[in-house]
Amino acid sequence: MVKISSFQGIIPHLKFISKVPTQPYSNYSVNEREIEVQNNPYSFLNIIANNEISNRADKFATIRGRINDFKSKKILIKSKQKSLYIYRQTNMNHTYTGLICAISLKDYKNKKIKAHEKTIINREFVFAEYLKKTKIYAEPVLITCNQNLTSIHSKYIDDENKKAYDFYTQDKIRHEIWEIKETHLIKEIVSFFKKIENLYIADGHHRLASSLRNDENAMCLAYIVSKNELETLPFHRKITNIKNLQNALTQIKAICDVSEIKAIRKNSKTIQFYMDKKWYQIKFKHNPTPELIDNLLVSKLLKNILTPIFNIQDERKDKNVHFIPGNQNIKNIIKELNKNDCLFLMNTIDINTIIKIANQNNTTPPKSTFILPKLPSGLIMMELA
Repeated sequence: MVKISSFQGIIPHLKFISKVPTQPYSNYSVNEREIEVQNNPYSFLNIIANNEISNRADKFATIRGRINDFKSKKILIKSKQKSLYIYRQTNMNHTYTGLICAISLKDYKNKKIKAHEKTIINREFVFAEYLKKTKIYAEPVLITCNQNLTSIHSKYIDDENKKAYDFYTQDKIRHEIWEIKETHLIKEIVSFFKKIENLYIADGHHRLASSLRNDENAMCLAYIVSKNELETLPFHRKITNIKNLQNALTQIKAICDVSEIKAIRKNSKTIQFYMDKKWYQIKFKHNPTPELIDNLLVSKLLKNILTPIFNIQDERKDKNVHFIPGNQNIKNIIKELNKNDCLFLMNTIDINTIIKIANQNNTTPPKSTFILPKLPSGLIMMELA
């Protein structure tokens, strides 16, 4: 049994609905952020971009002040009643439909909402401070479940008259929102989730962990999507500043079955890597283990190659390890490699494998999964009490 609830959403006014939402802050270069802020006074980046402020507490206080300013100017509108939201996102290749609601941090603490990735303590403390100062969830945590949610949203998305918002953002993504206000309908959906034993974090591990540190009795903003609608991709590894490429290649060949390939293969069960203008594939020697984690290619790469050959002990902290989201164009990445760089292509970890790992209370190596959709900041938000 998991607990969800309705909440008073903060949404851009209809006049500004396509202008406020942004991609995650980290997606923008410094130059791109400056251009967006200058050209679009309604962009959510105007709230969170404050590079001129060095003190963290002052930064967070400034963000809170700007949120209040957007509210006072009616750019952002807070709902007078508690609602649930059906949200559908459509890009060129995929459509994702799910429920935006509040989820219980006690459920997360009690492992009814399960994680599959470790968090970094320092980042938890920083975001906990952010929440305390800004009192806002600017975008939901992405949550998934084994259950099919069609029965929840089909009755709404089939009726165009019930749609509250339908617009495109600059990245050519379509956003559709249906607001569920009726008390009896909200109760039906809440009851539906009471029958579900577990939810699973798809993206947003640090936000949930930080939220728990901030107030374990509170709720957290979430977007719940059935596992069958998610798109699961890998994070590739770019290793930079390799002193001797040929020596590294010789060492890899000494412990693995390495062969040169003419081109990469999609959905390969092997690790493929690019070094010194050539593609190779690695087949590890057969060493069966009952541990699901140990059989992941990301685990084998770290254990057999990155640590012993490149002396990488912690992928997250090592400055020579760069994580490349699986939706980026490989040819463009190759063009940008320096002569002392190497690119390791990872395979996709199936969502059912991720759920199995979470059910075992285990965690994957860092940045093992890149899961879509990515929700915009500043679209549907929730204030903390």
